[in-house]
Amino acid sequence: MFKKVLFVLIFFHISLFADSEIHIEKIKKFVNAKFLEKYPKMHINNLEIKRYSKPPKEFKNYKLTEIYIPNGNLKKEKGSVSAIFISGAKKRKLYYHYKLDATVEVLRTNQYIKKGRTLTDDIVDFVTIKFTNFYQVPITSYFLNRYRARTTLVEGKILTTRHISKLTTIKRGDYITATIKDGGVVASFKAQALKDAHIGDIIKIKRDYNNFFQAKIISSTQAEVIW
Repeated sequence: MFKKVLFVLIFFHISLFADSEIHIEKIKKFVNAKFLEKYPKMHINNLEIKRYSKPPKEFKNYKLTEIYIPNGNLKKEKGSVSAIFISGAKKRKLYYHYKLDATVEVLRTNQYIKKGRTLTDDIVDFVTIKFTNFYQVPITSYFLNRYRARTTLVEGKILTTRHISKLTTIKRGDYITATIKDGGVVASFKAQALKDAHIGDIIKIKRDYNNFFQAKIISSTQAEVIW
């Protein structure tokens, strides 16, 4: 009798352990994918996942249906993940703790950079650092020649999204050619942009002292009048 009870307890423990391991592996794959999506140049050495919520009874009958990690946690080497489990009409949310050991490639300034200067590969170095906690997401090579320094940057600064702003296609005060369509009639005229803009932006333009229009920027020299 004692052996039978012992066997049942061991079998139950193994079943529960195996079931938990399956869930943990799924959560690990999810967290791993989320970090690599956020940081394409990240190299993950190890990722630990541990549950710290008490599982429901008959946990082996529950199916993992949803996993969620807060966006803010993708800036941290340690954090929490929640998972939804369902069994029939029963629904439970459990919490898991993750610990990430990883490195990530970042851009670091190799000289003093003035505000407004276009980011180019000669003023930054590509360096690999240990991933810890980031207040802002580090930028990648994609941003080079597309963005400029939002503020003055000292040498040795790890560049993040807070340090840059997109290069404008048109600056305030620039003169562009605006096109206006009225039925089958198309007319063009010179106008002045009243604010900085990128392609696709809709801004106010001025033809002369009393004529203002809303126009969509389609290139660095042209715009289409909306109204």
